[in-house]
Amino acid sequence: MKLDSFKYNWQVREEWFEWCKDVSNDELLKNRVGGIGSIIKTLFHVVDAEQIWIHP
Repeated sequence: MKLDSFKYNWQVREEWFEWCKDVSNDELLKNRVGGIGSIIKTLFHVVDAEQIWIHP
């Protein structure tokens, strides 16, 4: 089950990276309500969490 979750997160992250290519830097860095703040900070959080999964 942990592997299925990892594969799903990996796929979604890749889709998110592709989506971010079409978003302006201002939008990626803009502070938002909820979450970690900005889109880019949330994306870094996701990547950091994956690193913990891979290298606990």
